[in-house]
Amino acid sequence: MAMASKVKDVSPHEFVKAYAAHLKQSGKIELPEWTDIVKTATFKELAPYDPDWYYIRATSMARKIYSRGGLGVGAFRRIYGGSKRNGSRPPHYG
Repeated sequence: MAMASKVKDVSPHEFVKAYAAHLKQSGKIELPEWTDIVKTATFKELAPYDPDWYYIRATSMARKIYSRGGLGVGAFRRIYGGSKRNGSRPPHYG
């Protein structure tokens, strides 16, 4: 009798890849129509190359909520966020 593996016992990369494929196949997540033209953040220059990026992000967030628990918007800002480089901004007179 094999033991059932838990989410924390499996490699995060393998779990996210497998569960994202399961979500895509099951059709339980309805994709918004803007997923093919949107960037994942304001500081990004391009949209994601992977057409299944929405399933991967949803799976990653679900795994983090399951493993840590009690995560809110601020925690996800730290996890998935980044900084935008503005170069040399012009001075503001006012």
